[in-house]
Amino acid sequence: MLRELRIRNFAVIDEVVLELKAGLNILTGETGAGKSIILDALGLIAGERGTVDIIRSGEDEATVEALFDYLPPGIAGQLAVSGFEVNDELVIKRVLSRSGKNRIYLNGSLCPLNVLAQAGASLVHIYGQHEHHSLLQSETHLSLLDAFAGVTAQGVKDKYDALVLAWAGLNERRDSLERRRREKASLEAQAEEIAGARLRPGEEEEIRSTKNMLAHGEKLHQGCRAGEELLYESDTAIVGRLSKYTARLRELATIDPHLQPAVELLESSLVQLQEAAAALRRHAERVDSDPRALEKIEDRLAEIQRLKRKYNGSVEDILRMHDEINSSLRGLERGEDQMGALEKAFFEARQGAWDAAEKISHERQRASKRLKRDMEREVKSLGMPETTFEARFITQDDKLDDPPFFIAGKKLTERGMDHVEFYFSPNPGEPVKPLARIASGGELSRLMLALKALVLSPGVVSTLLFDEVDTGIGGRVAEIVGKKLKQVAQHHQVISVTHLPQVAALADAHFVVRKAVEKGRTFTRVKELSERDRVAELARMLGGVKITEQTRRHAEEMIRGK
Repeated sequence: MLRELRIRNFAVIDEVVLELKAGLNILTGETGAGKSIILDALGLIAGERGTVDIIRSGEDEATVEALFDYLPPGIAGQLAVSGFEVNDELVIKRVLSRSGKNRIYLNGSLCPLNVLAQAGASLVHIYGQHEHHSLLQSETHLSLLDAFAGVTAQGVKDKYDALVLAWAGLNERRDSLERRRREKASLEAQAEEIAGARLRPGEEEEIRSTKNMLAHGEKLHQGCRAGEELLYESDTAIVGRLSKYTARLRELATIDPHLQPAVELLESSLVQLQEAAAALRRHAERVDSDPRALEKIEDRLAEIQRLKRKYNGSVEDILRMHDEINSSLRGLERGEDQMGALEKAFFEARQGAWDAAEKISHERQRASKRLKRDMEREVKSLGMPETTFEARFITQDDKLDDPPFFIAGKKLTERGMDHVEFYFSPNPGEPVKPLARIASGGELSRLMLALKALVLSPGVVSTLLFDEVDTGIGGRVAEIVGKKLKQVAQHHQVISVTHLPQVAALADAHFVVRKAVEKGRTFTRVKELSERDRVAELARMLGGVKITEQTRRHAEEMIRGK
């Protein structure tokens, strides 16, 4: 239960201290006085995110502190898991700073927001003035039915969640293997293409050189033949003439030995010239100017260029890629061996998920019958005596099966196999229709209040905040709604903002919120009212601008009659 709330520099509040009581705590005041701001501050205590916009103008920090006692069962153990020791009391402090250094303290120790949010769900439940509009969204109906049925607290739901998680993991692995199968076919085609090309390192350079020779074959042949004739074949060939002169010089060397070195040089030159002539002759014989040979070379070069473009690399890169592809294929072949076991596990998990969803659906259907009975009783006490209420399970029987997630008109999701929508009729003899289509604003408020009264189990959440849930109603219905809040307050601490005197008259503790301007600044003040002050406040709410003695007596009667 929330025992004390301190707020500093929050919006138009400079400093407010509220000492709250068990039972029904009522906040009243003129429109715009700042009543909802107090509930916004409590939202921070419940773990909602805050922004610098809520810091009072001219201040660097805003703080909200809350003292809880008589804590809900299990919260101490929940916080102990996160390293926080909690005994009989829990103090939560939120500090919002313009510098961005926001801090959260739990019993004096720094606390992360996610831990506070988790604890806040057990400490405070905020029912905003527009929350009843969520009933217009059929997606919320299943959550409300589950909360009523206690499905989320049952082991079968945990088992279902585990099965769905396992199924999702197996499905991902199966999809991965299917992708790898497709990848394998592609890799095999690539490996076959590269292997069939029979590429060699340096081959492209060799081919380009050969192509150049073939393109100039005739020129090379003629040039080599001309050199051979010049050196050896013609009548005036250099080798023949030099050979004759070398013989003559050899004779002269017998006369003058100093010529012997020259003889040796000429003899060596003759040998080299003869070898050069032979080399030119052999090369001339090898040079091929066959156009068909050149065409083959060009075709091979074009094939290499195509592969280089396709695989975006050089011949050496393609050969390395071929090795990598072969390595990947060996890994994929090993993965193929797992597919059979994976398929079996996948289908077992899928069947298990459907079976668990079926059990959850049975629980929901049984709970829907209780919900119908209890809701019709609750709304009767809220001034809707002839209301018929149903939770219908919607299927799409006209839609073809699309396994594994859609079978026999039902779609399997993370929440099970059910799509639930609330139907009701406020008038006897009229058929039920979708609540989202026919309920008025006042009916929505009362329906949501009835649902909350049924869904919120005693002790699960210590403090309930209602922000103008009585919007759009008045007169006798307002009194009925007030009594329902009083009934809820028997098992929970209730804090409610209201503009209706019929509701305010039922308060166990009544606080008035007023706005004042002092020295050019706006301030919001909160004061707990005495019995005398309560009469005056209810008279204001009843009488408007002019408050008569009759209005005061009416206010006194309302308070005495609570």
